[in-house]
Amino acid sequence: MEQQNAGVLMDIDPQIAETIVANIKGVIQHEINLFDTSGTIIASTDKTRVGTAHDGARLAVTSKQTVSIDNDRQFEGAKRGINVPVLFNGSVIAVIGITGERAEVEPFGNVIKKMTEILIRENLEQITRFDQRMMTANLINMLTLRQYDAGFVHYLASALNIDLAQRRRAVVGRFVGAGSAISATDSLHAIFLTRCAPLRNSMFSVTAKEACLFVSDDDADGLTDFLRTVQDDISKAFHRQMSFGIGRLADTADTYCNSYDEACRTVDWLLFSQQKSISEYDDLDYGMFVSSVPEEDARRFVSHVFEGLDDHDIDDFQTTFDAYTRHNGSIIHAAEDLFLHKNTLQNRLNKIARMTGYNPRILQDYSVLDTAFKLRSYLAFRKT
Repeated sequence: MEQQNAGVLMDIDPQIAETIVANIKGVIQHEINLFDTSGTIIASTDKTRVGTAHDGARLAVTSKQTVSIDNDRQFEGAKRGINVPVLFNGSVIAVIGITGERAEVEPFGNVIKKMTEILIRENLEQITRFDQRMMTANLINMLTLRQYDAGFVHYLASALNIDLAQRRRAVVGRFVGAGSAISATDSLHAIFLTRCAPLRNSMFSVTAKEACLFVSDDDADGLTDFLRTVQDDISKAFHRQMSFGIGRLADTADTYCNSYDEACRTVDWLLFSQQKSISEYDDLDYGMFVSSVPEEDARRFVSHVFEGLDDHDIDDFQTTFDAYTRHNGSIIHAAEDLFLHKNTLQNRLNKIARMTGYNPRILQDYSVLDTAFKLRSYLAFRKT
């Protein structure tokens, strides 16, 4: 434990070390030095001293006692003042030095020691939280893959105290609309951290583009209401809407990836269809079929149905076809919707039949056209 804590401090980000020094400097008007356990200054109000060694600080580390320095020649590299050991779990992890006349700086010793210990403890806890966040993100990323390093996955799960024998379902959240990525991932993470706290056997990670949760079956009661609450929090924080797709329950960690794929397909369909913002995979209708067609097969089918037509013609045909569909095949109502004479609409339907070989007024042909138009639109959506 002692070596681990010292190593954490020695590797501390220089900006964090400087922040600790600056905070203490704001309390007392004396020069402040922060030493690692080798007696080297890692942050100082006197920038010229950073990186220099200090025998007085080394003595404070080994003795665990405050070392007072009465003159600049008492220890190599030292100046007058005091060197106070900073303890964490009973081990010295740093030394804080205050430069000045001994009589002036000694009264600050205990206060500065406690203040430094608090600041370092907060920093270590912050590092621990960040490490846990990164490990969880790596674990979730691995579990979404069909093939992964089982040893690494079990190491991460063990370090995070996560039981992979739990049955879980994936939930994937993505932002609605253009510019779907965000920059404030820490704020998004904080929302999920707060809301997921009661979910004892679940885990989550967030990126700029999506949130991914693996929700234990034990935590699944009221899942939709839970996601609505998260949606409200996100809307207030970012003025953006997030949709959630929910995969089916996976029995083992090896099948979590299947639930993740289903959740991704579900949320993609929600964003495409714009019908609702939360759905389970099993509740999809046409979306279950359209989202499952391999991209190459979908393109081949669309090209077959609309062979020889350019995008402009297909777009015009889809406008006519969609109006015809919305009004359940009513020529009169579809024509009114498009501000056309009914004869003009009939001519356009006839043109679709002539140019594609599929007549929208024949049920079997209508189904082919409907599928082709939906696949084409979905392919275009997936490209954005």
